[in-house]
Amino acid sequence: MRSRWLGGASGPRSAAAGADTAPAKSRWRRWRSLTVPLTLLLVLRLPSLFEPHWYTDEAGYANVAWQMMHGKVLFLSTWNNKPPLLFWIYQLGLLISGPTEFGIHLLSTLTEAVALVGTWFLARNYLSPRRVWIAMLIAAFFLATPIFNGDLALPENLLIGFTVWGMVVVLAVTRATDAWRATLLAAGAGVLFAAAMLIQQSAAADLAAALLVLVLVSRRGWLQAAATALSASVVVVVVMTPFVLAAGMHNAVFFLITSYSGYTQNQLPLTIWALLPRAIAGVLILVGAYSARKWPAKQLLLWVWLASVLLFYAIPNRDYMHFLLPAVPAASLLISGFRLPDWRAWRSRVGLAGAPLLAAVLVGTGLWAGLLGGDLVQGSLFTVKLTGEYYPAFVGDITGALTPAQYVTVYDQSAVAEFQAVTWIKKNKLTGSTAVVWSADSWAYLLANLQPILPEPTIYMNDALLGSAQLLRRVQVDQPVVVILTSDDYTIYGPIVPLLEHTYTEVQESANGQLWIRSDVARKVLPVRALRTGSKQKS
Repeated sequence: MRSRWLGGASGPRSAAAGADTAPAKSRWRRWRSLTVPLTLLLVLRLPSLFEPHWYTDEAGYANVAWQMMHGKVLFLSTWNNKPPLLFWIYQLGLLISGPTEFGIHLLSTLTEAVALVGTWFLARNYLSPRRVWIAMLIAAFFLATPIFNGDLALPENLLIGFTVWGMVVVLAVTRATDAWRATLLAAGAGVLFAAAMLIQQSAAADLAAALLVLVLVSRRGWLQAAATALSASVVVVVVMTPFVLAAGMHNAVFFLITSYSGYTQNQLPLTIWALLPRAIAGVLILVGAYSARKWPAKQLLLWVWLASVLLFYAIPNRDYMHFLLPAVPAASLLISGFRLPDWRAWRSRVGLAGAPLLAAVLVGTGLWAGLLGGDLVQGSLFTVKLTGEYYPAFVGDITGALTPAQYVTVYDQSAVAEFQAVTWIKKNKLTGSTAVVWSADSWAYLLANLQPILPEPTIYMNDALLGSAQLLRRVQVDQPVVVILTSDDYTIYGPIVPLLEHTYTEVQESANGQLWIRSDVARKVLPVRALRTGSKQKS
């Protein structure tokens, strides 16, 4: 009998201990499939907290958030085509750490961690314990690394926690036996999807996938889908109403909806060969969801979700890698659940029911393969190359093997010019001056506390919304104290240098850009011998 007990202890006491410790060990083994991948995600995201200022979209969002904190009105006196929750998150990041990457990247790390936890809950419902590990490690890697811009604080990084947990709640709705509980859960899912849409409108694809599944999988599906749609609509309307009242409905509609038509048409030719595969994928999703409606909800949800996200983000025809980030949770689960097909099962009616959804995913994947493969020369896979340099560069930065300028050039060469311009502005006590940053990046506004005269911080959006002629006219009329140029943007947004040569003094030039100061101000801050007018510099 003694051999049955550990350590030769007495039977009753050891039995009690075994009863206590066995479940504890079992719980630990179960939670390891979450804690280990979560730790991996946090380790892989660590360098992002100390990245240099380089990414143009982040700069634009940070500047709009900063201007809103100082009285500017979104869609009226400061422009952007994203909803307000994105800028509230950026405001929180700026309050945490000021104009650094730390605060905003800390928040995007948090949302990705939340998304990973939600992915784990979905994985446990869909996969065996061993395959849960595979799914979680895949998701942690692709959520955290720069391959899909997982290191940044873009809308896709910030909304993904809400969309994943929206799907977790939707799955709970399909399993609820009590009608009231199911309806309340459905309304809660709507709130989560609304939060995601208030970060970026593209989360409507996740909401649409959830509604389609809810309608098909339960007897009260229409009621639950209606509860989800209604709660999402109410939250969006409540949040957006103050901005619509302040800026006007026409401005809100233009920036959030209409402005994207030009964005899409410039890239997506309105030909049958461009539109047909997208239309086919959309039809396949609808047909496939209906034909597979008898599938388990946990399986149908993943397929409809992945197909919808792949299609929606492929519509603009832009090969931006971060557009694939929202697909990572569903894709990691489906990839990890892959088994060699049983062709006898596929020949059955139940097996063939999934063919349209599989085809929809393959069409969406094919669209993305074409986008990325067709623009390799332009650097659409820059993020893959960056990932190989990213972690060694971080080690070089913290050990002092790389200078700050060298560290920046790992990401973007033109950012060096802005860094040098900001240093000069601070040294000569011109912080707080009115300015135009004639560059795709606009971090210099925040770093030197400059006051933008243009309604949109990023120059390329001003060019798209105002046009080159109006853009130059604004600079000529408002005459900001500071104008920062980067070499790739000297002429692309209009010939600004001839304009500057009349009333500005070039005070700094590097391989990547120039810094110009209005001449009357330059005469006050610089000794006479240091002045270099544009005409002299040209000669």
